[in-house]
Amino acid sequence: MNKFALKVITPEGVVIDKEAAGLYLRGIEGDLAVFAGHVPFVTAVREGRCTIVYDEQEDDTEAAIGSGMLNVTEDNVTLLTQSWKA
Repeated sequence: MNKFALKVITPEGVVIDKEAAGLYLRGIEGDLAVFAGHVPFVTAVREGRCTIVYDEQEDDTEAAIGSGMLNVTEDNVTLLTQSWKA
């Protein structure tokens, strides 16, 4: 399973800084799924549910997030969000 570097940052600081296999959340124009090698983009994020998939050995992380921004590059993903409630 290919992975990418993921950072989730709130106004309080870094919440997650680790490798992930997938990220699911709601963008401003609809639901998004991000995987390793995704085409680069930047979008606004709506508040709602966020799911991070790691691999078969580690449980997924689910959280309620606030609005924010998502920056996806070829091998890095950064989610800036107003809130994170796991």
